[in-house]
Amino acid sequence: MNRFSSLSCSVITCGILAAAGSWILTSCTMNSELPEAGSSFALLQEKVLTPSCATSGCHDTRNAVGGLDLSPAMAYQNLVGAEPTNQNAKTDKLLRVKAGDPYKSFLYNKLDSANLHKSDGYGSPMPLGSRAVTAGQLDFIKFWIAAGAPKNGTVADAKLLEDNRPQNEVLTLAQPASGVQMRLSPFGIAPQNEREIYFAQANTQELIMTKFEMIQRDRSHHFILYGHAPTAGKTMPRTNVIRDLYLPNGQLIPERFPEMSGRTFIIASQLKAETIEFPPGMAMRIPANWLLDLNSHYTNGTRDTIRGEVLFNIHTTPASNVRTFVKPLQLGFFNLLLPPKKETVVETTFLVGGGGSGSGQDRFSSRDTLVNIIGLTSHTHRMGRRFVTQIVGGPRNGEVIYTATNWLNPPLLKFDTPIVLRRGEGLKSIVTYYNDTNETVTFGFRSTDEMNFIFGYFY
Repeated sequence: MNRFSSLSCSVITCGILAAAGSWILTSCTMNSELPEAGSSFALLQEKVLTPSCATSGCHDTRNAVGGLDLSPAMAYQNLVGAEPTNQNAKTDKLLRVKAGDPYKSFLYNKLDSANLHKSDGYGSPMPLGSRAVTAGQLDFIKFWIAAGAPKNGTVADAKLLEDNRPQNEVLTLAQPASGVQMRLSPFGIAPQNEREIYFAQANTQELIMTKFEMIQRDRSHHFILYGHAPTAGKTMPRTNVIRDLYLPNGQLIPERFPEMSGRTFIIASQLKAETIEFPPGMAMRIPANWLLDLNSHYTNGTRDTIRGEVLFNIHTTPASNVRTFVKPLQLGFFNLLLPPKKETVVETTFLVGGGGSGSGQDRFSSRDTLVNIIGLTSHTHRMGRRFVTQIVGGPRNGEVIYTATNWLNPPLLKFDTPIVLRRGEGLKSIVTYYNDTNETVTFGFRSTDEMNFIFGYFY
């Protein structure tokens, strides 16, 4: 990074007066400076905005169609926090880029050609008259915005910019050589709404999972795979039917809650496409005769119905090939209370053997005496600004082992050397939220509610 070269390219606005046939320079002020070389926004400018948007006759300095100049020196200040000129976008309370919320960002909606419809009243998809940005480029923009849309710093994977898959691709995955493929068939999400569904499938065979790979359509909030062990007296979900979590008006459906009791978290992703593979010699056992419950959550800020869909593979191996069986980790805190227009920091402890301030069944088991953690990730909704995980107790007490600042794309951090925790030791989550609304926000399932989870894998 060369900050001096960035400063030397600053835009200077000068006041000029005409006097006695000559031009007199009266004042000069610095309006902006270019982003740091290699930063996520600099790459976005180089790979997308300059070649696709700031072209002659469009959003260049000379023309600035719609009052929007996306040339390198002006793009950031004209996007982040700026109001659009489109009246429908204003009515829907969009900003050109709303830091932290891609779905309330006019830029993202205009580039999301697979989901932008005339009924939105947002105008034509961009770039006008040119090929749409790729699925990878759109994901890069989404993750940059979700991470706060910073001018400097790296917050999105640059490899996405080289991903040439079209936005409206047909979802395909090659069948695993050994294992099973499952699909959550297309379902509709109503305009200006969101939908979270479950779809249970019977599974009669034991699955020794070494790798999980998944692809889903745009605007997914998450996909989670749960397992239900057949237990006497337990309410089991119906199979092969879509079960909505809430009604279109947001009211939770009471029948869903008994079905959640005793379920086991298996694996999850918030990405459009992801592969999770366990280290050699390790695998996760999914017992025979468990119901596998596919949970998908989509948001739709457009004015037309969009489609959700998920396709995934479970790659398997014989149990004789496995030295170590991995277990899923789910640690949560439900008693969230986030006052309006305020930053709130929530600290929660989870102790091996049980205990701490975590909620309900989302703790370490009381049977655990020693755990070896091989992977960690986090989950909040859009008000989550920063998620830190520390070790509690033992020789590494207070050590930070995980940090995420992008609620929509939190990293799955893998530990080559496992994090070893003994009974009485554990983890602490320190989560910073900013509630930018006028209402108190609590724990809940919809995207306008909040969450606080550590997910991971251990043995």
